[in-house]
Amino acid sequence: MLLKNIFRLLPIYILILCAASCHKDEAETPGPAAPPLPAEPGQRTVLVYMAAQNSLGHDDYHRDDSLEIAKGADALKEGQSLMLFIDDKAAPRLYALRAGYKKPALLKRWAEDANSTAAATLAAALELMKTYCPAEEYGLAMWSHADGWLPPTESAEVTPLSFGIDTGKNSLATDNGTQMAVETIAQTIKAAGLRFRYIFFDACLMQSLEVAYALRESTDLVIASPMAIPGAGAYYTHQMRDGLFSAAPEDIVDIYLADVTDPERANDYDDYGIVFSALRTSALEPLAAALRTALPASMAAGKTSADLVEVTNYHAYARKYYYRPHYYDAAEALTALLPDEALRTPVLSALSQAVVRKAATTRYWIGPSDTAYQEVDLATYSGVSLFVPQYIYTRNAKFTPYGDLNTLFQKTEWYSAAGWAQTGW
Repeated sequence: MLLKNIFRLLPIYILILCAASCHKDEAETPGPAAPPLPAEPGQRTVLVYMAAQNSLGHDDYHRDDSLEIAKGADALKEGQSLMLFIDDKAAPRLYALRAGYKKPALLKRWAEDANSTAAATLAAALELMKTYCPAEEYGLAMWSHADGWLPPTESAEVTPLSFGIDTGKNSLATDNGTQMAVETIAQTIKAAGLRFRYIFFDACLMQSLEVAYALRESTDLVIASPMAIPGAGAYYTHQMRDGLFSAAPEDIVDIYLADVTDPERANDYDDYGIVFSALRTSALEPLAAALRTALPASMAAGKTSADLVEVTNYHAYARKYYYRPHYYDAAEALTALLPDEALRTPVLSALSQAVVRKAATTRYWIGPSDTAYQEVDLATYSGVSLFVPQYIYTRNAKFTPYGDLNTLFQKTEWYSAAGWAQTGW
């Protein structure tokens, strides 16, 4: 989670900052001329949506990644476009990069601060993408803080997540601000008339069955991590060249692992570790159907707290983390929940059909202490998390801004689709 060297690629860095800077007397000006509208749709357009008006922007991670994107832009081919939305302490900006561009083209500079976690802001970026860079298919990279399927909170006493944080006029160091629910992302994409080839979350804890199911009508693939990722996030120069525009977008997973474990990137990632995967959303309905059959005979039946102590957990359940839930590995948790092999086998088979790519280091930092690491069994992990109701979430409800996590879980689409009500939970 160390800061990257912001002085590399200094010429590109200056270009980005010059385009991004926004003095009060020029807030209404459009900046450099927008590129001409293409005569016909390109092959793929990728929107990188950086919600950085938070501690990530305070620590300049968005600028580091902007540099990496600019450096990787030389790999863009005809028909490929990348659009970069940035919201930090200045008003949001939207840039476009295409093959042959000498520098990013500024498409829009918002006249005043806009909330990057508001549906209207995301909708505006999507419409501009369709207008300036129409394509046969689209990719979306959602860049910010996150905590998976949990809904936005209203508490000013904790770090609120869901997806994204926009602190507004608050200090970027506080992380007290508004967030965007996963369902809001899905609804905004649907309203825009889009379905993405993939949605890549460069954010913590977003690879879960609950998140992916909520996005099943928005994207073919959800590419994300079930754990709290390193602050440096993806190395975008390599992702630009070999991942974001790959014919097989799940290549993003392998590139992420390669960069995190690359000794040359040790200053960025140290020995933090990573777990990453790509989930096919069309396979989620068969998985839900298999679970509806199996859950009544599971270890959670009769509203029982199943013993999951030995299951890989992607996030420490701790008061320091406001008692966010365990993010259990889906394959290992389902193995523990379904001792009957006849019931377990169809469920795990359906899960394996959904996970089209996964990658992991043999361990990763889980916290909250500096020496707290979780081991990964490469033979049993799925790289996807799921929520399992337990009494401890009700007992500790008063200690978390989310309240009773078991009750919140009942409001998710996945709860209904997978038949969790049959367990009594």
